[in-house]
Amino acid sequence: MPTTLRQAARRTTAVALSGALGAGLLTAAALTTAPAAQAATTCGGTASIYGILPDGRLTFSTITPATGQLKKVLTGADLGFEPRAMATLNFNTVLVTSTSGALYRVDVLTNNTSLTLERPPVKIFDSGWTHDKLTYDGHGHLYGTAGGLLLQYLVSQPKPTGAAHIGQRKEMGSGFVLKTLTAAADDRLLATTSAGALLSYKVNADGTWNRDDLKPSGWSGFDQVVSPGGGLYYGRIETTGAMYWYKDANPADGSGADIAYHNDTPVNTGGWTQKLLSAQPETFACTTTTPPLDGTDIPAVKAVGRDLMNAYDGGSWNSSTQWNCLEQLWDKESGWRYWADNPGSSAYGIPQALPGSKMDAFGDDWRTNPVTQIRWGLSYIDGQYDTPCGAWTHFVNHNWY
Repeated sequence: MPTTLRQAARRTTAVALSGALGAGLLTAAALTTAPAAQAATTCGGTASIYGILPDGRLTFSTITPATGQLKKVLTGADLGFEPRAMATLNFNTVLVTSTSGALYRVDVLTNNTSLTLERPPVKIFDSGWTHDKLTYDGHGHLYGTAGGLLLQYLVSQPKPTGAAHIGQRKEMGSGFVLKTLTAAADDRLLATTSAGALLSYKVNADGTWNRDDLKPSGWSGFDQVVSPGGGLYYGRIETTGAMYWYKDANPADGSGADIAYHNDTPVNTGGWTQKLLSAQPETFACTTTTPPLDGTDIPAVKAVGRDLMNAYDGGSWNSSTQWNCLEQLWDKESGWRYWADNPGSSAYGIPQALPGSKMDAFGDDWRTNPVTQIRWGLSYIDGQYDTPCGAWTHFVNHNWY
């Protein structure tokens, strides 16, 4: 997949999503009355997706969860065999079945500019892996379907080498004739059918399972659906190569009524030509905080903001220079007030997201929880400007970011 997937149109759209207005446009009234905050769920993390092109080459893509913006696409070497199904175990390890029924471990080396194989694919099993779909839940369980049968395996090592590390095969049930299958959480699967239904399965410790029908129709266009966790779903349309994203406010409630559709800001309107896609599991997560942070205590909000910034992207922003840029940026935009509401637009909150509802990707409490807003804002800055200082420099030059 070429790097041209980061289209100029997507950058234009992403710019429109920011609070691209100076703090001077905020009225005193907009800054004095804060809606009451309540404990709720907030989310954060990253989205990384491996893929295999029709010519057998491996790809690695990252997507900014805050906006759905495609951040990076890397293309690597040909795997050397005809793949059939794949599952990502971790950042550097992917399992792939072949059309001949073999199971391979693919060891990956990747950074911001390159995607290479650490070694040729390692054949773990010569035969028996005739699965048409494969997915890993990030908690030790590998799932697959073969001939309508759902199978579960225990993976005990980050780089399994054989039966000692991939075993305890369980037949979970029959009738699993699915169009797509992905792990959405610990022992929780998300699937679609050829008729367009969106289904959720919860696998219990005793081997039983429960199914929830999230949507009866509307998902038939997707031939690939993947999830990095936290109720974040990505779907690829085979006919156009477009990628769309969705956020389930509560993926464990058995209902699809709270799934937010972001069809107005797709990841891409084309270009996703991989025959297989697999998200790294459990990289995006949601937590419930209680009691909530007192969002009217601005020094306390800033302290949390600095902690979140310092931990972002593995600590790569952990410096007084980056904090100085972020503090000044949101001082100008909102004064770090979670209730800052721009009267000239629908920009809202600490990062002045435009519209504020875009922050629902990071929590249903985006109106009142400064932590949710900060997490969203950091993800937005990462996807659009790489660092807080990149965003601050843009603000200084243009009076928006």
